[in-house]
Formats: sequence, C-alpha cells, structure tokens
Amino acid sequence: MDVDAERRYATMAASLAADLPKLVLKHQDSFLVADRRGDFPELPGGEFGFYVDDTRVLRRLELFVQGLPPLVLNATASEDEHQLAVDLSNPDLAEAGRPPLPGQSVRLARRLTLYERQLSQTVTVESYAQEPHAFLLTWRFDADFADVFEVRGLRRARRGRTIPAEAGASRVRLGYRGLDGVIRITELAFDPPPDELTTEAAHYHVAVPPGSHLELALTISARAEPETPPPTLNMGEIMHRRRAGSERLAGQATKIQTDSESVNRWLQRARTDLHMLLTETPDGPIPYAGIPWYVAPFGRDSLITALQVMAFEPEIARGTLRFLARHQAASDDPFTDQEPGKILHEYRRGEMSACREIPFVPYYGSVDATPLFIITLAEYVRWTHDVALARQLWPAVERALVWMVTQAGDDGYLRYQRRSTQGLANQGWKDSHDAISHASGALAPAPIALVEVQGYQYAALSGAAELADLVGHADMAGTLRTRAGRLRERFEHDFWMEDEGFYALALDGDGEPCRVITSNPGHCLWAGIADEAHAETVAKRLLAGDLASGWGLRTLSARERRYNPMSYHNGSVWPHDTALAAAGLRRYGFVEPFMTLATGLFETAIRCEGLRLPELLCGFARVPGFGPIRYPVACAPQAWAAGVVFHLLFSMLQFEPSAATNRLTLNAPVLPPWINWLELHGLRLRDSSVDLVVSRGRQGAAVEVIGRRGDAEVVVRR
Repeated sequence: MDVDAERRYATMAASLAADLPKLVLKHQDSFLVADRRGDFPELPGGEFGFYVDDTRVLRRLELFVQGLPPLVLNATASEDEHQLAVDLSNPDLAEAGRPPLPGQSVRLARRLTLYERQLSQTVTVESYAQEPHAFLLTWRFDADFADVFEVRGLRRARRGRTIPAEAGASRVRLGYRGLDGVIRITELAFDPPPDELTTEAAHYHVAVPPGSHLELALTISARAEPETPPPTLNMGEIMHRRRAGSERLAGQATKIQTDSESVNRWLQRARTDLHMLLTETPDGPIPYAGIPWYVAPFGRDSLITALQVMAFEPEIARGTLRFLARHQAASDDPFTDQEPGKILHEYRRGEMSACREIPFVPYYGSVDATPLFIITLAEYVRWTHDVALARQLWPAVERALVWMVTQAGDDGYLRYQRRSTQGLANQGWKDSHDAISHASGALAPAPIALVEVQGYQYAALSGAAELADLVGHADMAGTLRTRAGRLRERFEHDFWMEDEGFYALALDGDGEPCRVITSNPGHCLWAGIADEAHAETVAKRLLAGDLASGWGLRTLSARERRYNPMSYHNGSVWPHDTALAAAGLRRYGFVEPFMTLATGLFETAIRCEGLRLPELLCGFARVPGFGPIRYPVACAPQAWAAGVVFHLLFSMLQFEPSAATNRLTLNAPVLPPWINWLELHGLRLRDSSVDLVVSRGRQGAAVEVIGRRGDAEVVVRR
C-alpha cells in the first residue's frame, strides 16, 4: 500500500470510527471520550480526549499497526461501567522483504479504565497466525491542555505557554503553564519500555509466536505542580478499588427487579450511568450533569436527579444538598449573576474559570435552582426524618427564602434578568438564547417569569413551611403557607390562556404573556400549582399531536413559529422533561395520559444503544417501524436522563412518604402493560426498610409486604 493510500485509509477509518456512538468513562473529576477503537483520534473540532478538572490533558492517543488503524471487532463498556473493552485486529499487512500477514490474524485486546486522575490501559497482543510474524505497534499521542470551553468552540484571545516535552526510556512528560499561573503536567508511562520513545510516539517491534501473547501497559497521569505525582496503580488495583466503591453504592440502594428483561436492563444501565456520574465530595456524593460537556456540578440538574431517585437512593440528595449549601451565594457579583441566597447553576475549575474569562467560578445564573433546593430538602426529610440535616441546612433555607421574596417583588413571581455580560440570557431549564419567545417568534424581553418556575416556587414555599414546623418556626410556617396560597391564586389569573386551555410559557418584562404552547406547564402539574379545574384540559393539550411526538413531549409545539425539531429547546424531546410532565399527570389522577408518556419513554429507551437515554432527541414525529432520531451532540450519559426510569417507577407506585409518622402510603398504584410485577428490596423510610411485591391487575396493582426491618407501616389506598 503506498503512502497516499495509507493516509486515505487511515483518515477514512478514523472518520468512520469517530462517527459511531462514543465510548465514555468517568471517575471523580476525570473523564474520557474515545472512538470505537478506544482512540482519541486527531480530528478537528472533536471532543475526544482525556479530561481532568475541566482541562483536556491528552488530546490524541491513537494505536496503529504497521502505520494503519486496526480493525474493530467489538467495543463496549463493562456492565459496571468501570472499564472499556475494545477488541481489535490487524488489517492485511504486506511489506517488502517480509511475508504478508493476513488480516484478522492478530487480536489486540485493549482495556481502559479511570481512577481519579489516572487513565490506565493495557493491550494484549495474541497471534493466531500460522507462521511467526513481526510488525510495528505504535502509540501516537499529544496534549493541548485545552479548557473544556475551548473544546466546545469558545475562542480565546490568548493562551498559556506549552512547556517543552521530555522523553526518557519509558516515560514522556508533557506540560503547559496556563494564564492562571498553574503548571499542568501529563505523564505517560510505558511498561515494558518501548523500543523507541519520542515526545510524540512510542514504537514497539512486536514479534509474537503463533499461539502466544504479550501485554503492553500504558498509564497516563495528570497533575498540577507542585502536587506530588499520584502513586501509579495497575489495572488490577484500580478495578479492585472501583468495584469496592460500586458495592458500597449498590448496598445503599433499593434493589429493583421486574418480570421484564428490557426494564431490568434499562434499570441496570440507568443506575450504572448515575453512579458513574456521581462524584464524591467532602459533603457526600453529587451527580454531575453529563458527559462530555457537563462533567461538573449543576444546581438544577443535580437537584432534579436527586429528586428522581430519592425513594431509592436518598444519600444522593443528602450529598447534593450539603454541597450546594456550602457554595450558596453570599455576596453580590454581577459578573457571576450572584446574589446572596442563590444556589449555584454551574461550577467549573479550569483555566478559563480561574482567569474569569467565563463566569462559572461558580456561576449563579439560574432562577430555579434555589426553589429546587428547598423542594429537595423537604422531600428528603419526608423520607428520612433527618432532623439533624434539616437543622444544619435551615440557615441556607432561610437565605434562599429571603432571595426568593426579594426577587419576586410585588407580584410574587420569580423572575430573571441577566446581569453578567457573559452569562445566560435565559435562566430556566430551557436556557438557549432563543428558547423564550412570543407567538410572533419575537424573543421575550427580560425580566422574565417562567411558568414552571412559579410552580417550583409554590412547592418550595409549601416545603419550607413543613421544614419550619420541624425545626421550631411555626409562626414562619403559617406565613409561608399563606404566601404559597396567594401565589397559586394569582398564577391562575395571569398565566391561564382560556382560549388555548393551557398555561402561557412566561410573562415577559412588560407583563405580557408569551402565548406559545410548550412542555413547561407539565412541570406545573408535577409541582402542584395547577388548579384542579384546569388540570384535565392541560392533560389533554399535552397529549395532542403537536406536543406529543410519540417518543416524548416536544419542548415547543410543532405549530409555533420557532418550532424546529432539531433545535436544542424549540421542538426537541428531553426525556427528563417528559417524565416530569408524566409525574404531574399521575399526581392529578390522569392514569392513561401518564401511561402514554411512560410507554413512549420506555419504547425510546429500548431503541437506544445499550438502553441509555440521551440528554435529548430530535422532535420528529414517530414513524412506525423506525426508532427515534438522535440529537447529534447530546450528552450520553446524562444524569437526569438516567433518572427517568426511577421517576416513572415512583409515579407508578405514587409514594407518599411520612417519615415523621413512620408511614409509607402508596396511592392507587398501577403498572403498565410492559411490567406484570416488580419487587423492591430494601426500600427505606426513616430507620426502617421494607420489601414489596407489586403485581399488575385489571384495575390498579396489588401490593404485598414480603419483608420488613423496623416498624414502618405500609398503607395502600385505592
């Protein structure tokens, strides 16, 4: 094969591998994105690489056989998502003076795993050729030390300085001095030492007799000087530590089993995705939002995820709440949209944040994270009766309430308006610049009062009243309940569109309603602010064909001016958004609409690779015989997409926890046609735990308590 042909082949093979679904791993504040060969290919504009603390510490890592990309036999993650297993083989190799090596004569078993700031991988070379052969095996590598926001396309006026690379017999040291003064180091250690090692490549002259094998190991470590280099761990040590952590998490979680193998696989995938996205902090675990773009704490995302899995893993809520309380805003800073009492939106630790080139240091441009914080704490206490944590976080609740009351002003509505020149123009969950508009297509002027945020505020005021009673502030509890009631009354007057039988998306800065049909009012059902008299009309409108795609709810009606099923927030389908609306429908007693949305999500999941729901999908209408159309740059996994299946199970059983009275109520539980029975083992309430079997019947579901530890009471209401 001539040089030009080799180059064309390599480019084509790299493009094909990169276009397939990516392989991802995460541990703590490190993650990787690889193609189907396990490579970080050198492609312009790609997200491939090894990242630590919001910095891509290795941009390129590619394995070549005699200068050519190997062929992919299989590429997958282990069931616990601790390791990537990539099996490769050689292409046809012919070189002057040597006997040709037929394709698929050599297997390259490549295994990759992460532990904290270390990426470890091995390549086991196995020969199945009939004759002895020798070939060149090469690793090519490079580091750009790009901030994750640079990788996402943000241009910088200037960058730091690359430190000259150093190569020894078995190690290569790459470095970068950032504009923040931090020296970032990436070190590659090869075992055994390569036959030739430069600052760009490691070459092994491999000669494997037929029927034998050899193993090559590469450890990549990242640190910031003057930090001490972390101890190098081999693959076995890493896997032992990772499995111990997984066993601890699994031991704390409620075990869930159903008669449906597809549901069981969905549950397993969702739980391992969620656990991979968890990051341990001094405050406990907090779910990071998603890979690759959102490997960071996000107030809204982390809190909604904690709520989704509250019944089954309450420790996630505890860690999330403590972390967010510790970083609650304490001063006024327009650059970060910070105001005392607010809960953070996004927290980054890369060079651009440190240099304040971006405001995420942390950034507080979120109008809904603060009420969601109170909602999550109230729900956590309903399940655990953790009075100690309620008392510990009560000052944070009080500060949050002061911010909410101050922000709401005379009309009682929570509004947002960007102050940071680099912040988000829209600060609800639909935070694209063009997500909030009028029916004409004109963008809504700030300050904006979003419909779902008023629902969150209502639930937060009600939840705060419960917490106030618990910690001994009964007088304050009464005031909060009165405020919640007044908000609900005014909300119906100002947001209800009688001619549409639906709620407006928002009120703009002039008090004018944004009369567009969106998925947002589904959140109002979930939060409980919607009037019973309007709920049925809302339910019917949500299930109409312009909003319901068949896979889930569109974020914006197909009839609206700005509708685009390939947009981020103006017609796409977000699984967590649909699940929240489904939970709201169930709350108001609309079982069939709930089942319709739940079934659509289930049928979406089973058509996604590995049953991994992505961050979002395109909003095209469902076509019989075909699956959903993926959004090209959606994060997968995404925490609140992983939480969807748990949220749906919670809504099917309609739990009503009361840890204060040690009673767990199931309100008219139901199961869909695709689940005949489910078992819950170790479902906790306060200091007790129970095991339940739920079986589908003609009307509703039967519940049997098959195990109990402690004296919690289980009540089933029909």
